[in-house]
Amino acid sequence: MTPGKARLWTGIGCVGTLVVLAVTLLAVDAPHEMLPTANSGPLAEYLAILAFVTVAAASLLPFDFIGGILIPAAYESRPPKLASWLRQWSRSVVVQLVFFSITLFFYLQLGREIGAPWLIALFSALQFALVAGQELIWQTMTARRPENATNAMTQFVSHSDSRFAGGITGLPGFESILIPNDWRTRLQPSWLNMVVRRRQAAVQSGGRLRGLVAAILWNITSFTAAVVASGATMNSVADIVTVFLWFLLFSFVGLLVLPTLNRQGVFALDRHLVAKVSIAELQEAIREVDQLTERDPMRSVSAESVFQPIPCPERRSQALSEAGPSEVAAWNVARTALFLSWAFGGPLARAVHCNVGRPELWAMMPTD
Repeated sequence: MTPGKARLWTGIGCVGTLVVLAVTLLAVDAPHEMLPTANSGPLAEYLAILAFVTVAAASLLPFDFIGGILIPAAYESRPPKLASWLRQWSRSVVVQLVFFSITLFFYLQLGREIGAPWLIALFSALQFALVAGQELIWQTMTARRPENATNAMTQFVSHSDSRFAGGITGLPGFESILIPNDWRTRLQPSWLNMVVRRRQAAVQSGGRLRGLVAAILWNITSFTAAVVASGATMNSVADIVTVFLWFLLFSFVGLLVLPTLNRQGVFALDRHLVAKVSIAELQEAIREVDQLTERDPMRSVSAESVFQPIPCPERRSQALSEAGPSEVAAWNVARTALFLSWAFGGPLARAVHCNVGRPELWAMMPTD
């Protein structure tokens, strides 16, 4: 079994477990049977919400252990040590628990005072806040800081996870391109330059902006559907948890729908860049980055079409030799939507195969 397939099956098992649990809990109305159904005071309500998100986080530990310890030990030359992984996992989980419990508590207070529809506005605002604060959140979770910057936009950052690929953070017009620091020694200068130019092209072409807009709109639609499906009431902890479970199910639909749009964005950005650079150098850079991170150069079309938002290097090379649109539509929409789902507890954000058990990737998921 390849490392990519091992990660994929771990993610499928993790996401599938959460979906089955959500369906079961909703079917028996477990939130209203097990959690407070009336105003029980701010402290009691916050503690109940904290207990729920803590149990939810702990339920993922077996899958985290497989994805973060067992798979790297089997396939990677620099697997994390258990003690350091536990420290990183604990730190990241605590940051998430604090963020999720506080935001869900305020959702409850706002929903009770002025009604559930206003929560959609709060959800939208929190997504913009997450876009603006993504790098700071990642730094808080990982205790990492930029090593240095090559210009005002590009920063090299330290990391310990070999699958960390950096990304683009910040509000439109204030973007930062994060590049793993060790890529300066593990990639040839021409390949590293290609990575930087490609991410600059994602910003300059408007692809990153369109990806943000598409991800935000998808999440707003999913959250609105969850509020409606739960009865549009937000008067108790049980009501909040019911909305959370519905949001998990609608987010799962996004895991099935958004990867197709994401792959189209990858292909389009590749074609967009080829108009300015050597096609052979771009193909080499794609293959070399995959060797540093995914180590999954080829996979079946069927598996990729359902589960993989980033096409494998073989498929990307084939696409470069074929005719297709070069206008970048929605770049990185699938994993952007997952991170922005933190705006209501991020029910699947750390369960997917790309980052299960890899806490350094929870706020900065792998990207192309």
